[in-house]
Amino acid sequence: MSDAITTTRAPRVLAVTAAGDPIPRTFARLVAALRHGGAEVVPLPVPKQPASGAGNEATPTIAELKRVARDLVSALRGAEKAPAENWLVSQLRAVEGRVDAVVAVDPAVAQAVFPVVLDVFPDAVRVAVDGDYHVDPEWEGTPFDDLVLPNPLAARGLGPVREGRARLREGGPLVGGGDLAPKKLDPERPGVIVSFARLEPGDVDPLLFQISLANPSRFDLLFLPSGRPGVDELVRARAGGYGLRGKRPKEGADVEPWIRGASALVGFPSPSEAAAAIAAGVPQLYFGQKARLSPGDAFLVEHGLAALAENPITLSVQLEGLLPGGAQREAALQALAELSATGSEGAARAVLDAIAAGRPAPPSAEAVAAAGGGDDELEDIGLDAASAGVATELPPSLRAAYLKEIILQQKRTEKSLNDARAGIDTWQRRQRLARTANDPTLADKAAARVTGLRRVAERLAGQLDEVRVLRERFAGRGPLTPEDRAAATRFMSADTAAALDRGQAPESAFEKLELDDTLAALKRKIDAG
Repeated sequence: MSDAITTTRAPRVLAVTAAGDPIPRTFARLVAALRHGGAEVVPLPVPKQPASGAGNEATPTIAELKRVARDLVSALRGAEKAPAENWLVSQLRAVEGRVDAVVAVDPAVAQAVFPVVLDVFPDAVRVAVDGDYHVDPEWEGTPFDDLVLPNPLAARGLGPVREGRARLREGGPLVGGGDLAPKKLDPERPGVIVSFARLEPGDVDPLLFQISLANPSRFDLLFLPSGRPGVDELVRARAGGYGLRGKRPKEGADVEPWIRGASALVGFPSPSEAAAAIAAGVPQLYFGQKARLSPGDAFLVEHGLAALAENPITLSVQLEGLLPGGAQREAALQALAELSATGSEGAARAVLDAIAAGRPAPPSAEAVAAAGGGDDELEDIGLDAASAGVATELPPSLRAAYLKEIILQQKRTEKSLNDARAGIDTWQRRQRLARTANDPTLADKAAARVTGLRRVAERLAGQLDEVRVLRERFAGRGPLTPEDRAAATRFMSADTAAALDRGQAPESAFEKLELDDTLAALKRKIDAG
């Protein structure tokens, strides 16, 4: 790293990661970049729980052996036994020599280690590094001094940053550098990478069907493993039925070279897959409803770094537009080219900057009060309620209004589900009639309609279960979570909002809905009896 910070001595960095798991590629890339930048790096795998206790046959760590030796010497000298030391502190004390910074890319590891770092290394800077454009919400509860991420604006709402207890630095994402050669199935043909990383099993058929409409004879297909056996097997079983032929890397293989060699990435990629595509300048097309996007996804879509196909019908057209020669490809490539992505070396540079700056000064009482006062006076608008941490104590009238909308949505979903089931019965009857008339063509058409309606019914049944759970939450007296309110906001109608503005409580309509629902429940019990 040619522009690394020059110091009188090489910075010494303790890089912590989870023990027992394969070393994450993001962690390995950061360690390599730090060493390339002139830092001395000591990797430390941290057990998820202490390797001591009854029945635990794990091999003792160096720290435990040292502690046992100290206790034995003290016992022989007749000294009183010192209080048991925190096992994580013991792990850190086993690292000999000075430590200028403790770095973590995994928030779960950081949450365990960072609170005790200053007990062992009082001057060390605690640096959290987020490897992609999706700020992990677990960083909220982590006491870091610096947070390094490719999009610092996305983390301004985090408590440590908002209250002035931590600094933000731009760097990343943690992806392979230019020396990572791209791979392609055929160098002469465009390649489309399909990711099911965050898609549900019910999304597999619609996505495959839309890809089949995008003239797949023009491009090669590579399906990325989702890490979920059921989804991966469903893709394997369904793809051929839509006339799709492709390849899939084996589980555990590095998929980034394939992403770097692709013409487009489609589906719902994982944050690391999306970061690899952005760093390589590969256009992306998300498949799904806008409500499913995380704040990081929304950032990418808003800045033209990824397109969104909310309506499945438009996906095939959008995909063709992003491929070479497509109408949207140049705009997508321009947006990707304008993004400042510094990669792993940029993340390492930011870590070295944090070390050079030293530990941040504690915020003044005025700054903390201002941060708290700002929270009391200002409400976040335009953010997902769950991610923004909005207040969940709702006035009774607003809670009743939401409950009314949820009940209406439940009734609409029930009606749609009944219609779908009635359609299944109708087309099954037509299928039987066609077979009786020895007309295989009509029978096949009827069978296709039955299959499609069954998929619709399954999706509606899942939605109905979600709405019923949400209704129970709002109908009860227990506290609501940010996720509850975020889910309910999808159902708020303009009519209900207008009624609230006029001061009209929704009692009359609400009571009628409750009465109708009670009568319906009573009828179901009578029918069942």
